[in-house]
Amino acid sequence: MTQAKPEKKQVPLRRGFFKIPEEPGSQPYLVSSRCTNCGKYFFPTRVICLNCGKQSLEEAPLKGKGTLYTYTIARQQLPGALVTPPYAIAAIAMEEGCQVPAVVTEDWDSLDINMDMEVYFEKIQEDAEGNEQMVYKFRPVKK
Repeated sequence: MTQAKPEKKQVPLRRGFFKIPEEPGSQPYLVSSRCTNCGKYFFPTRVICLNCGKQSLEEAPLKGKGTLYTYTIARQQLPGALVTPPYAIAAIAMEEGCQVPAVVTEDWDSLDINMDMEVYFEKIQEDAEGNEQMVYKFRPVKK
């Protein structure tokens, strides 16, 4: 009798930064915390609002759009790094008001402060069970 192979899934490389819904056709999204008292967003998620000090935060998805706040170009690979240089390490100012640290591997050489950026999700490797481990990255919005 042959056993059915377990279905391979997409899973975040590191939990807590984004979610991959299980419903077919649903898109992954970045996860933030939003304070129900003052409305501020925080990334990554937190339990205490840095704006008003309350502990009334709820999980909130981010739209995935923002502008390039700042960046630097990495030209050397750190030991154990999964990204091959050159690439940009960036801070993205999201539409919701929080900043997201990001890696930019697409069009990194055309970056300009305040340019429109968008999130996307990419397979970086497979885990021991063969699941696709995913990461989030940003890229310039194509005009």
